[in-house]
Amino acid sequence: MLALNENIKEILREKNLTQKQMAAKLGISECSVSRYLKGTRIPQEEDARKMADFLGVYPKEWFPFSQEDGEKAPSQEVLKPSRQSWEQLRTWPEAIKALATTHTISVQDICQILHAPRSWVNRYILPHIDKIYLPDGKRAGKEVNTNWKEVAAIQLGKDIQDSTWCNKEDFDNLIMGSILSVTKQTKLIPVELLVQDKKAFAEEYARQTERINELAKKANEDPYTPMETYAELADLKKQQASSYRRQLSNEGRQVMRSNLPSAGNPDATKSIPVRLPSVPIEKWIFPEDLKDFAEVEETGHKYFFKNGYIRIVLSFIDPNGNSVRKNFYVADPEAMYHKLVEEYVLISEEVWQMYAIRLMSRR
Repeated sequence: MLALNENIKEILREKNLTQKQMAAKLGISECSVSRYLKGTRIPQEEDARKMADFLGVYPKEWFPFSQEDGEKAPSQEVLKPSRQSWEQLRTWPEAIKALATTHTISVQDICQILHAPRSWVNRYILPHIDKIYLPDGKRAGKEVNTNWKEVAAIQLGKDIQDSTWCNKEDFDNLIMGSILSVTKQTKLIPVELLVQDKKAFAEEYARQTERINELAKKANEDPYTPMETYAELADLKKQQASSYRRQLSNEGRQVMRSNLPSAGNPDATKSIPVRLPSVPIEKWIFPEDLKDFAEVEETGHKYFFKNGYIRIVLSFIDPNGNSVRKNFYVADPEAMYHKLVEEYVLISEEVWQMYAIRLMSRR
């Protein structure tokens, strides 16, 4: 069976007519006719009837609208957009089964997951996955045909807001197939991994913490606390944060001699390929999700850099061969947490992979 737009084109060629002539004769905008012929839009009942009468054909297999003069409507057919065409037919029971089992993700869902407008999804996603279209039977705000969304909602027993529903497996496979790279630049590790004597380090850290707490309490209780006390408090905190450097193990010294990452210049830190974490696509983080965080810069992604996140770069291609990229992030699935001292240091992923086994063997 030819698709609807190909059917119309073929009949126009046979009758030696142009789309402009048909649009003028029927009072339909030439823009609408052009979309019908390109297959990017489905004619509603009124236009379908006009075109069928003009072309001398019966449109019951083109569009599932109710018939006049007591004729039975083809209620067991519903338009189904596929990878090739939006006008191929699928029986209604098949459509309902698919909506309940395979075609469970709507265009609205995809927009939210990929943080993209509907026009973007229409261009880069929908041409590559199977989908079912449920006409709402409306034109210019008026009901002119069966509202297939409502019919589906009643049969499935759930609210259906979107007209287009996509095959979830197709969508997941498209995303996986669009991955350009999965990389990591940094690793956040507890400093206790870098010291020679962890117990001695923890004891010294505890003494410093006790002294810091004493000074802080004194400053809070006495409104006339001299500035020297605040200066001492600041110095103690600084000394505590770097106290691990005086007790480094051999491996620790080697790590600290490497070029430590700088959030001020993230491009200077090498990106290392890593395995894709087993995190659902819905849980991937879009950079702009964190735009309200003061430490995040849209260009540098400092937050993700400083916390050792994994970057996933996707590349999508539209039917014309144009490509576009999107970046997502996933938290380090092997994030490390302190056992003794709540103090961390940021190192490069490259250095971590070099010394990880030795550092972890001493933990």
